[in-house]
Amino acid sequence: MAGITKSGIQNYPNKDDAMFIRTVVFMLFTVLWLGSAEARMYRWVDENGVTVYSQSPPATGQAEEVKVHTSTAAPAPQAPKPENPGTESDNGAATDDGPSKEEIAESSRIKAENCQAARHNLDLYTNLGNKLVKTPDGLYKRLSEEERQEKIRESQRLMDEYCTE
Repeated sequence: MAGITKSGIQNYPNKDDAMFIRTVVFMLFTVLWLGSAEARMYRWVDENGVTVYSQSPPATGQAEEVKVHTSTAAPAPQAPKPENPGTESDNGAATDDGPSKEEIAESSRIKAENCQAARHNLDLYTNLGNKLVKTPDGLYKRLSEEERQEKIRESQRLMDEYCTE
């Protein structure tokens, strides 16, 4: 009889052992595969002044690596805010619920980038003529005059919002 030694002991795993081994191997590969899902993103400004985001850096190598959070875990719960902001805390120090200097600087930087993009888009749509425009789904199309005028109005609205300085 194949699979049984002279002492009568099986020398191959039974069905339960084989299923357990398959499950462990499957889980191991799954964990390894999920661990390699970390993506790198790069940001740079091209020769036209447009901010570009990509998974590969430009040929010049002049790019800033952007941190991408790929975790699917639920966010950590936040501590409850005090009911009376600006009052003294338990240790007697005044609390400050306003934005930090770093947050204000980051907000100003983002606003300046948005202003630059709105100006670029306004210039692009104003001088567009009959050229093709890339749509969000990656296809190219020619804008009708009504669509072009709507893009110009949207760019002007964004400039009013972001270019306040």
